[in-house]
Amino acid sequence: MEISCKSVSSNVSIVELNGALNARSAEEAKQTFRNLAEQGVTQVIVDLNEVPFIDSSGLAALVSGLKTLGGEATNLKLAAPQSQARLLFELTMFDRVFEIHDSVEDARNSLDGS
Repeated sequence: MEISCKSVSSNVSIVELNGALNARSAEEAKQTFRNLAEQGVTQVIVDLNEVPFIDSSGLAALVSGLKTLGGEATNLKLAAPQSQARLLFELTMFDRVFEIHDSVEDARNSLDGS
């Protein structure tokens, strides 16, 4: 998995994930969220456009990131999930925990209202 971060403002970042979010990559994702929180970032948009698969470890990493950033749905927004990920969020009812947007642009626009 490749993880890259783009700063939008002093407290907002976009985390782009590329590859499967699974047991192999979950710890790296969690560490990314911890690093951002240490830098004063309070809101993260996770771009899932290039993530073809998420398993339970990957889901746990996203929940960990949400808690690390403050625990509110507005702290960690998910953007552009592929069909497998979207189905996973619906089946586990995590679509009620996370704010899920169709695109990174939609997620960025929602920052203005939060």
